[in-house]
Amino acid sequence: MGVVRVIAAAAMLATAPVLTAPTAAAEYEQYAPNGTYYVVSNGEWARTNDRYQDEPSVRSTWTVNTTCTSAFTCAGKVTSSLGWTEDIYKTNDSWYVKHYVSDWIPCPDGTRGPGLQVYRFYSADEEGMKTDNTDLYVGEDQTTGESGACGRNKSVVLTLPVKISRIA
Repeated sequence: MGVVRVIAAAAMLATAPVLTAPTAAAEYEQYAPNGTYYVVSNGEWARTNDRYQDEPSVRSTWTVNTTCTSAFTCAGKVTSSLGWTEDIYKTNDSWYVKHYVSDWIPCPDGTRGPGLQVYRFYSADEEGMKTDNTDLYVGEDQTTGESGACGRNKSVVLTLPVKISRIA
């Protein structure tokens, strides 16, 4: 009797229609911010080691190409008009771009120390409140110097608010 059931189950599977899942890229395309963006890191609200200090604002254009495998997991590449290309990824509600800056902070002896620049941002409305599927992103642009650079044991941390707006 058990053999008959196995044969019947096998016959049903053999005649069942084959279902294919939609591709992840197509299914979650609305979460992938592909396009061209205007990026402004606002130096008027810069903080150096948590102390407000005016810094020059930095403006650039990014070309973003990403693919999402869920509403919360995406990855791709960003090419900046400042001459670099880096990975971009989304974890939960926040996007990240990490960029190594080899000659970031000036040292007293005339050399420069390196830093790691991390953009962290999220989809927002005009008031800066989190929302889904907009063409506006806000967050922070934070660069951290290596400890020991320029003969200083404490890392320099520069944080600027960042606004990223779709232009195409």
